[in-house]
Amino acid sequence: MTIETELPTFRGVVCLHCKARIPVPAIVGSVQVSPSEDLESLQRKSQVFNLRCPACHKEKPYRTREIENFEGTPQTVASLDLPTPMRWYPQDGMTRAAKA
Repeated sequence: MTIETELPTFRGVVCLHCKARIPVPAIVGSVQVSPSEDLESLQRKSQVFNLRCPACHKEKPYRTREIENFEGTPQTVASLDLPTPMRWYPQDGMTRAAKA
């Protein structure tokens, strides 16, 4: 007798740039079809939301009809070591003012 374990699933979209699976927020992923509406009418009224990919850090608009169910858990990307921003003026003195 084999024991079947059910894989966790999540709702998400596929990144348009790197093809990574992006989980959608619960408020977006909970769009349900009411009994009076059919799937076709819901797709015509598809809403758009912006989502940033945690893998490539690019933000794109997605439609609610692009949401799919994925097996497994969403991938988490460790924070990147981003370079510190450059200062364009000295921190120890006053900056130059523009001439009036």
